Amino acid sequence: MEDTAPLLDAEAVADLVLLDPLTEESLLQTLQERFRRREIYTYIGNVVISVNPYQSLPIYTPEKVQEYHDCNFFAVKPHIYAIADDAYRSLRDRDRDQCILITGESGAGKTEASKLVMSYVAAVSSKGEQVNKVKEQLLQSNPVLEEQLKLHQDCERYGYLNRESSSLPGMDDAANFRAMQDAMKVIGFSPAEVTALLEVTAVVLKLGNVQLSSSFQASGMEACSITEPQELQEICELIGLDPGMLEKALCSRTVKARNETVVTTLTVPQGYYGRDALAKNIYSRLFDWLVTRINTSIQVKSEEQRKVMGVLDIYGFEIFQDNGFEQFIINYCNEKLQQIFILMTLKEEQEEYVREGIQWTPVEFFDNTIICNLIENSTNGILAMLDEECLRPGVVNEDTFLTKLNQLFASHKHYESKETQNARRVMDASLAPRCFRIHHYAGKVTYNVTGFIEKNNDLLFRDLSQAMWASRHSLLRSLFPEGDPLKVSLKLPPTAGYQFKSSVAMLMKNLYSKNPNYIRCIKPNDTKSAMVFTPELVL
Repeated sequence: MEDTAPLLDAEAVADLVLLDPLTEESLLQTLQERFRRREIYTYIGNVVISVNPYQSLPIYTPEKVQEYHDCNFFAVKPHIYAIADDAYRSLRDRDRDQCILITGESGAGKTEASKLVMSYVAAVSSKGEQVNKVKEQLLQSNPVLEEQLKLHQDCERYGYLNRESSSLPGMDDAANFRAMQDAMKVIGFSPAEVTALLEVTAVVLKLGNVQLSSSFQASGMEACSITEPQELQEICELIGLDPGMLEKALCSRTVKARNETVVTTLTVPQGYYGRDALAKNIYSRLFDWLVTRINTSIQVKSEEQRKVMGVLDIYGFEIFQDNGFEQFIINYCNEKLQQIFILMTLKEEQEEYVREGIQWTPVEFFDNTIICNLIENSTNGILAMLDEECLRPGVVNEDTFLTKLNQLFASHKHYESKETQNARRVMDASLAPRCFRIHHYAGKVTYNVTGFIEKNNDLLFRDLSQAMWASRHSLLRSLFPEGDPLKVSLKLPPTAGYQFKSSVAMLMKNLYSKNPNYIRCIKPNDTKSAMVFTPELVL
């Protein structure tokens, strides 16, 4: 860790609300000094700040569980167990559903925090054969989902096997695989289900090995073909499918319009688009199936009315050098989480003080509803404009989409682009022509519109769905019900943006019905080095 002289009496400021003066500098110094003392948890009121130490600390023992069990939140040192216990007691004693929201950027320790919360609740909750079985299944669901997520290295990026070695230093794949198999057995997966899951996972990986070559037909039209048929053969042997059917689905597209059917050959880029779309769809649907299967296993068979504690481990705000569609929807979700945080902890509380005639010092805050509306307004929000552009007949590209945004939001104080800057006579060389910038609650983010249309459409050619449904692999076949020729629909599937917006709306409704508890995870350095604190990054 960087050399740092003791800055403050950190014991006296375990709760940052008590800092005097409360400034960015004093807050940062306090976190840094506490981190130096290996005090990785700090309070801000009833919010827990967790700074990732990137090493194991002896603070999660059974003795620690007992220390925090049934204790007043502020009567004990800051710890993730304190908020877990507070939420559990509110659930048990006040009979109110709880949610624990764990936020932070990638690498900040969110997943580990969620496991600690669940293990604590499992340790202090009531005993009984059925309860213990469900608790064990719930805890074992983590390694299963984590192993499956290794295919999906970030929330939007898929990793494929290539022909070269792909080992990672420090990773014991064999041990992790055995742990996953043991966990699946505890959850209740049968050997046949495990085999089926691994076979479908292998299909995702092997699709990345399928290479396409370009050729020209007698008509002069470009067409693509499979470079190495053996790669395709291996996939088809796994799932019980005629290689010819899969090759046709990867290299051509069938379009039906009323009574007419037209088969068109695909170019190499179009073929790769279809291949990647198939791999992503298989992975996404398989993961959904896995979550549903786990939920079925841990569901308590009881007619009694039950209270719920939800633990939400969700990707944090992202600001990269180059931000695209993925960062846009991730940051939209974080805006909505910020909105519900403001609504439930600041706005509604102060409105209640007014109604009750309670004297207090008003807390000023920024209401980010204006940013949420900019993105999600159903008639003229950015997502609505993107959907409109995707469905518009004729030549559609990101330039026409960006032009429409510039016209709509020319005077919006949280939106800017090169065109709106020029109109305002603002000189800013950092904003490129094919980009727009949103002033989010967490900072300004510049988005490159390249790929927005394609990623929002996220279309899977019907031929590929039908090929998957035609396989003799029961699990894979069940993931593509729309591939049944008897259920062909000419209706376009919902866009990725529409689906994401709907999911966020459901999540917000779910969270709003529960009492919120917050854990904010912080990444102290970019190299995942043990006990290294980089002030500029933390701030």
